[in-house]
Amino acid sequence: MPGSDQGRPVYPAHPKIDEENPIMPHPMTDQEWEAQNSSLSPDEATARGLCWCCQSSGILYTAFGGVQREVPCPEKCDNGKARR
Repeated sequence: MPGSDQGRPVYPAHPKIDEENPIMPHPMTDQEWEAQNSSLSPDEATARGLCWCCQSSGILYTAFGGVQREVPCPEKCDNGKARR
């Protein structure tokens, strides 16, 4: 199979570097990833008409051991708005 090694894809040895911005992006740490969650208290979020759980994003950021995931809000809110 062309472009593969025994059915596995073959990737270039070095990623392409953007000549205008040569700084390579770095992955976020688990702490940085989870920091994307809102910092409002549940009472503050509710007072602003936002979901107390996801606080307007509709998703929560969670990470453990370098595995970073976006999880849908478990409250089944209306895209981050408080349920009425």
